[in-house]
Amino acid sequence: MISSDRVAARLIDEIELAFADTIYPGDNDLTGSSYGDEPIALVNDFRGKTDWKQLDHGFLNQAPEGWGTALSFFSDNALRFYLPAYMIADIRGALDGCNDPAVRLCSSLTPAGEKQKVATMWGGGTMGERARACFAEFSAMQVSAVVAYLQWKLDEQEGSDMLIEQALQNYWLKRADASSG
Repeated sequence: MISSDRVAARLIDEIELAFADTIYPGDNDLTGSSYGDEPIALVNDFRGKTDWKQLDHGFLNQAPEGWGTALSFFSDNALRFYLPAYMIADIRGALDGCNDPAVRLCSSLTPAGEKQKVATMWGGGTMGERARACFAEFSAMQVSAVVAYLQWKLDEQEGSDMLIEQALQNYWLKRADASSG
């Protein structure tokens, strides 16, 4: 049996490799929202942070400005760029509960979540349509790393996690099969 530390180290290596060539979205493409104070705070906190490997867990837990909600306000390109920092911090046990990347990766891809309507001020459509559009740009390696991360989350948790299980079945595993074929 492989130790959990070795499994975690291999997963971190897989994530780092998969997202190594992801391009910083630029200071003008950090958030997809202009509603409220959090998007402005997110831009202020992440502006110029062009190397996701340099972000420590303290910063990830509080950004933006102590709210710890960056995963909810990133633009699609910024999410793809910064996601590996959050997944790796989670694997290392360094994230607060409100910053769980699995929630961002899964909540809109469950049968119930994907049908929820998005307010017109945020572009309209459904949560599932928005999530699929966001993740459409992920490469095959990135999808594989996300699937490995989500499966690791399931293995690490006591009992089942319907959110992750449903999102894997409803989207991520199908996407991984389509990417590899």
